[in-house]
Amino acid sequence: MSELPPIPPPEQRPLPPVPGAAGQRRIVLPPHRQRARRPRSVRAREWVRKNLFNSPGGTLLTIVAGAIMAAIVFGLIVFVFFSANWEVITHNRWLLFAGGFPHEEAWRLWVSIAVVFALIGAAYGTWSSFGRRDHLFVLLVGGFVIFLMAHGGAAIWSTIYFLIAIGCMYLGYALTIWMPRETSTLRTVQQRIVGGLLAISLPIVLVILLVGGEVGPRHLDGFVLNLILAPVGIVGGIVIGIPLALGRASRLRTISLTCTAYIEIVRGAPLLGWLFVALFILDDIIGGDLIIRAMVVMAVFTGAYMAEYIRGALQALPRGQYEAAQAVGLNQTQSTRLIIMPQALRISIPPMVGQAISIWKDTTLVTVILPLRELKGNADSAIAQFEFTPDRIEAYVFVAVIFWIVAFAMSRISQRVERAQGIGER
Repeated sequence: MSELPPIPPPEQRPLPPVPGAAGQRRIVLPPHRQRARRPRSVRAREWVRKNLFNSPGGTLLTIVAGAIMAAIVFGLIVFVFFSANWEVITHNRWLLFAGGFPHEEAWRLWVSIAVVFALIGAAYGTWSSFGRRDHLFVLLVGGFVIFLMAHGGAAIWSTIYFLIAIGCMYLGYALTIWMPRETSTLRTVQQRIVGGLLAISLPIVLVILLVGGEVGPRHLDGFVLNLILAPVGIVGGIVIGIPLALGRASRLRTISLTCTAYIEIVRGAPLLGWLFVALFILDDIIGGDLIIRAMVVMAVFTGAYMAEYIRGALQALPRGQYEAAQAVGLNQTQSTRLIIMPQALRISIPPMVGQAISIWKDTTLVTVILPLRELKGNADSAIAQFEFTPDRIEAYVFVAVIFWIVAFAMSRISQRVERAQGIGER
């Protein structure tokens, strides 16, 4: 009988293999020691017990909140499907959507919508991706719009045009999502092309709407007017706000005091006051159509707020960024354009989007001061009709839902941009 080999002392025993070292064997635990993956239903029950019924107080709050939500949902269902008379909306589709825009020129509106939707899809495909919530949002909003336009068998062509616009959005998404996500020459070219198209999208839309034919700024009416005033105010505000922020942060006292005076004076008066300026004063200074003057006021007013957001972002940047730019030999203009301003704009995205949503809602103020009729103003005209006078609640609920949809879409896009840029992460 052979003898067993001697057991070496502990100091001579081989060390266990280092995790990840070459030649290491994968250790597989026996089945009774493996941790089984819990079914989805079990995890759901644990989440409910942990977050909704974790204590007697939490259980009571969950029951009360559930009862309130159930009452609200039940009331909304009864109002929307049984009590409300939506004929005030379905019989005034064109009034609410485009107002005085010529019917024979309606193709301009649909082409503009298709272009904007295609650019939105291309932007998502370039810098983000559509998730399940995004598809669900498009489905719900699309169903709402189709129900509005085709209710009662009318306006079938408008429904078809809207579906084509949705198709353009997914086509733009499909043409850009295939590009590899890692940095490459093709991806850089794609980002520059899509970014350039987004930068000139507003002029493109205005050219489609106004150039040629008998259409002029005076024909922009209804919801179309909201969709024109808000982007003009937002884009114009950013264009004005960047030099204002740099000017206020300048070391030259003349430039700094001038920019500071502009910002403080404009922010010190409400938008209604500046719309009075557009109505009575700008007519003698720049003349032009009233809508053009309203666009100028929107851009000037928004620019003062955008300048403060960007200036705050400039102050938030570490001093080392400026010193690093000087260390690599960049002059002040180059360091501002290549290093400082990109970081400042990235930091200021959340407050700038908040201001964009605010100016979107403030477009309804043009009806209060100026003789212009946007969505809310045309809703007032709809309920002024004798047969729809009792349907005031339906008209205003519809206007509120439309404004909420656009504001929510802007918020979702902002969240995607913030995640793509890593805002809030360290």
